[in-house]
Amino acid sequence: MNSPKTIEQKLLRLQDEPCKHFTEKQIHAALMKHTKLYMNQLERLYLLYKSKKSIVDYPRKNVFTTPGLKGDFRVMPCVIGGFDRSPIKAVKVIGTNEEQRTVKDKISVGKALLLHPKDNYVEGIFDVCAFSSFRTAAISVLALKHLTFEKNMSVGLIGAGRIGYYTANLLYDWLGIKNFYVTDINKNRMKLFKQAFRNKKGCHIQTMNFNETCRSAQALFLATDSRKALVNAHNTQTVQFISSVGADAENLSELHKNTIKGSRLVTDSLDNIYFGDMNRWRKAGALKKNIVEELRPLIGKKKKNNKKIIFISTGTAVQDAFSCRFLFKHIK
Repeated sequence: MNSPKTIEQKLLRLQDEPCKHFTEKQIHAALMKHTKLYMNQLERLYLLYKSKKSIVDYPRKNVFTTPGLKGDFRVMPCVIGGFDRSPIKAVKVIGTNEEQRTVKDKISVGKALLLHPKDNYVEGIFDVCAFSSFRTAAISVLALKHLTFEKNMSVGLIGAGRIGYYTANLLYDWLGIKNFYVTDINKNRMKLFKQAFRNKKGCHIQTMNFNETCRSAQALFLATDSRKALVNAHNTQTVQFISSVGADAENLSELHKNTIKGSRLVTDSLDNIYFGDMNRWRKAGALKKNIVEELRPLIGKKKKNNKKIIFISTGTAVQDAFSCRFLFKHIK
């Protein structure tokens, strides 16, 4: 006679689902090893996305806050079809860890989930801090290449943290840029940043103050957690390209609204006008949706260099889904 436990097992059919967990260190190592391949495939995705918008399906990210607490969490699902041999299905649940009560020194916490393309179980779980920092840097570098890239450009980095580090690596490895001006409010971080690039052949890192960096750079990348606008029309008069990726919440700001006057404003998703600096400008009546260009249709087009280009990204689920599948394939 079957025991109650055996009957229960037969009735409930309890079984584990196959799933792999990928840690920060594994993700970082894979992205550093396959930087060029990652960027080449991301570029291929956007070229396809340009010609066939319907291959990507994602809603505007949902952002949830808790009264009395700093930070938020976001839910970002996406399906990409027609790019890989099977659909890419993914969702990221990411928190902005401003309270830092338990997890210290990580602003991004949470997990990205890769679903099986047919059976929809979660086959891959990814820690999100290095993951999100790298893909954020990647879309900025892709934008630079297709909007205003020139060989031997001088690049300024405002913020020498995770995104700044990955940005410099991508610019060096994928585009061959070797001259960087770097500033950060944390002097020790600038020192470590410079040391991290000392073995890259021909790479020159010069640490400067903020104003010197703005004056020296042709392309300026901002990745900060600033609460007030850093860049404006006056301190970036000679800059050709500005990328702002740090102001992705209501309490953060990197660009003064006068920066966009006379410039081309480009974003990786028009949904970004509802977050950060662009949302603030929109609410104040200083920004109309019809003056914002989306990156997707500009990929592969002839560059127009008659205006300064402002690229703003607060992150999209497209890059997350792509990154999940890429890492699932390349982490051994």
